[in-house]
Amino acid sequence: MSEPLQLLLEQLDVARQQRHTLTYRQLLDVLPLPAPGMQHLARLLEQLGEHDARQGWPLRSALVVSQAGSNLPRSGFFQHLAEAGIIGMPGDETAARHWHEQELLRVFTFSYPGGA
Repeated sequence: MSEPLQLLLEQLDVARQQRHTLTYRQLLDVLPLPAPGMQHLARLLEQLGEHDARQGWPLRSALVVSQAGSNLPRSGFFQHLAEAGIIGMPGDETAARHWHEQELLRVFTFSYPGGA
């Protein structure tokens, strides 16, 4: 497992245990990602979302939200999950917010094997 992925899993596990979200910016500030950092972070989150979905687990990548004020993941998060067949594309922000709130509840209460 790569160092950035291991650190990402550790950050997400702490956030999950404390029942809070992290912003993309917070993760970019702590993860050793090559430039362009946001693209690398997005790819790690996409891979993690696909992995969790394959396992039938709640999506830990849902813990990462935009700092822009919506407290939702970026639109690319939803688009990727829809293209991967993991979720249906939310029709509007209200639908996205509802799905996200439900997914966070699942993440907060799920015990991931290995603690991360």
